[in-house]
Amino acid sequence: MVTKAIKLYKTKGDKIPYLTTILEEIPTDTILCKTLTGLGATYGEIKAKRHSIIIQPNVSTIQCKCNDPKHTHDNLIGVIDKVGVDDVKEYILASKDKYCKFLVTPESFHKVKKAFEELDMYMYSECFMLIDESHKLVKDADYREGIYLPLDDFFQFKGKALVSATPLELSDPRFNDFQRLVIEPQFSYDKDIHIQYTNNTLERFKVTVRDSKNDCICVFLNSTDTIYALMEKTGILEESTVFCANKSVRKLKYSLNFKNAYSRFEPKRMRKFNFFTSRFYAGMDIELECKPDLIMLSDVNLVEHTVLDPYSDMIQIVGRFRNGVNYITHITNTFTDYTYRSKEEVLREVEIYEINYNFIRRELGNAIDNGSQCAFRTLLKTSPFNQFLDRHNNKSYCAVDNYVDEVMVRNMYLSEDTLFTTYTDEVLMKYFSAFRASYLYKAGNIEWLQLRNANKSIVSKRKVIVDILEKILPYETESDYEFRKDIYKSDPLIVEAVEILGIEEVRRLRYITNALKLEIYKAKCQSPQVTELIHDYFKVGGRYLLTDIKTTIKRIYEECGIAPQERVTAQTLRNYFNCDRATPKGKEGLLIVSVLN
Repeated sequence: MVTKAIKLYKTKGDKIPYLTTILEEIPTDTILCKTLTGLGATYGEIKAKRHSIIIQPNVSTIQCKCNDPKHTHDNLIGVIDKVGVDDVKEYILASKDKYCKFLVTPESFHKVKKAFEELDMYMYSECFMLIDESHKLVKDADYREGIYLPLDDFFQFKGKALVSATPLELSDPRFNDFQRLVIEPQFSYDKDIHIQYTNNTLERFKVTVRDSKNDCICVFLNSTDTIYALMEKTGILEESTVFCANKSVRKLKYSLNFKNAYSRFEPKRMRKFNFFTSRFYAGMDIELECKPDLIMLSDVNLVEHTVLDPYSDMIQIVGRFRNGVNYITHITNTFTDYTYRSKEEVLREVEIYEINYNFIRRELGNAIDNGSQCAFRTLLKTSPFNQFLDRHNNKSYCAVDNYVDEVMVRNMYLSEDTLFTTYTDEVLMKYFSAFRASYLYKAGNIEWLQLRNANKSIVSKRKVIVDILEKILPYETESDYEFRKDIYKSDPLIVEAVEILGIEEVRRLRYITNALKLEIYKAKCQSPQVTELIHDYFKVGGRYLLTDIKTTIKRIYEECGIAPQERVTAQTLRNYFNCDRATPKGKEGLLIVSVLN
């Protein structure tokens, strides 16, 4: 693939110009690396004097473009939701003297294709196809098969191109004859970023938002469950808005009763804390009057798909904010059980899967008896290579590229040092000036993972809790007390047992409920608070009625919050004093001889 460069200079007013000032039209058979977000590649194609089909990564991006005042007179049609084939046909027929500008998602492209077929028009020569944010072809391939649906059609277009500020390497041989056109800014564009390495992402998030003086904080985190947990544990539910996919909106609103969730971004919906999932990482124009603090959060152990790729995701996220940001930070941990794998090793793995898959297919074709056919069909169904096939059972190069890319990104999160080394790479240093800091706590996300994955039996879970409490004790910081509070909600008895009896005694009692309760009761009965009250009321040499003794001890226990695990009687006094029988006022009682040592 040939690579060409075009230099980009700022205007006399120190502004970054639109791409159209140096590139009137995107040439065909081109992968355009625009380097900077917000250069207006989509804008340029919308203004280009030709019919265009522009593939956008998601619906929200299309809605954003269609509602942009800059495009009021540009004859756009967003092919989303309820827009059907008939609607597209009407639009085409009504656009006789205008250029058609189709904004479609990969999944809705078939509507445009069908409309052209029914109108007996040859789409491949009539229109120029531009795949915007082309890195998504690779990034989303593992969970969104439809992302590369238009790709076979793409190569049939006479005019075609890909564009992204962060294009990824594509192994599909059909791209071999394309040119790579790189925009080279002739000015610095790096931004300060603060890397917060930690073993407790929740605590770092709480500290970061607490220390922020900004009235607008934007958080990018690709997990609505984790977003909700952060809002709840940080106490910011009433001050927050979440922008996410429709499915997640429904979950937040109807399952978690969180009402401020939207699938479409609008500045008026923002609050102090604004959370975005991955559908807002690319393509969106977030134009605000203020400069927000930007928090990007990855928790690779609790939720692996929150991993952020510094070479694409993070550049794209920062680039969403067209008027800039005040502060950028990345809060992250690293993998604890992952081993480095080279690109060559991963490709070799895929190659072996493919060789074995093709061998089984050939053997199935040659098999003549039912037993052999059944065996080979079963082997095909369970082949690891199936994950690299499209819906027509052809090799999907995007799926292979995605698999390789995911491993390469995971390699960056092997340790704090490997992550920071990534930020000092020559390419990334053009985008970020990175500052690092470590914030390690007695317990963090790994301990939560252990607790979440603990065997469902009470004893197994309690063993995990005790191991965690052993790390935390003694409680010293706000984080320690917060961790204790959350564990207490899960199992109050085991926390109380550890704090009263000690870890070794709890282990000796083998975490058994009745044994723990009895020993806690005995320990509480001998606590300084209880013994002091007992000694205040009962005196050496005193004679007391049995009925008075029983009533008084029960009252003291109640005042001290002790739930008796055995019957309280007048003889319970012998747990505190040496006593002899006595008959005060001619009734049964006890004489206190001395205090028990």
